[in-house]
Amino acid sequence: MCGGQATGIDDPQLIELLDYWQSLRVDDGLPARQALDPSVLPAELMPHFFMYEVLRGPLDYRMRLAGSMLCATVGFEMRGKTFDEIHPQDQAAEIRREFDGVVQSGRPHYAKRSAQWLPDRLLHYRRLLLPFAEDGVTVDSLGGASLFDLPDRPLF
Repeated sequence: MCGGQATGIDDPQLIELLDYWQSLRVDDGLPARQALDPSVLPAELMPHFFMYEVLRGPLDYRMRLAGSMLCATVGFEMRGKTFDEIHPQDQAAEIRREFDGVVQSGRPHYAKRSAQWLPDRLLHYRRLLLPFAEDGVTVDSLGGASLFDLPDRPLF
């Protein structure tokens, strides 16, 4: 959704996260992952926050940080797992294209969709994916947050 851009965001927490990411940028460069200070993020967002390391040759992603609510929602610990270990390959082609698009474009991406890749249920979620680059140009980390539509937190 949103054609590789972070437009149409209607969740105040994700808007705040995008604003914070933009505040970390130096000139036109992308912020470095080390510039991220989790203590500045809203406390209620942290259980939904994630960070992926970008692997090259071939392009892939390894989860470095997964908030407690993300792990509880998907039903397993995601830290240390690759993209394909988290998302079944036959069900996550569009998600992978979004990740690849953020790495190639260096632009944030917002998506609102159904988590069809969960094995035991269908949940709706909103996700903001943000690029980070140590050198300001080459994306080496992806961060963001996924907010799932749970009984105590309806999103749609």
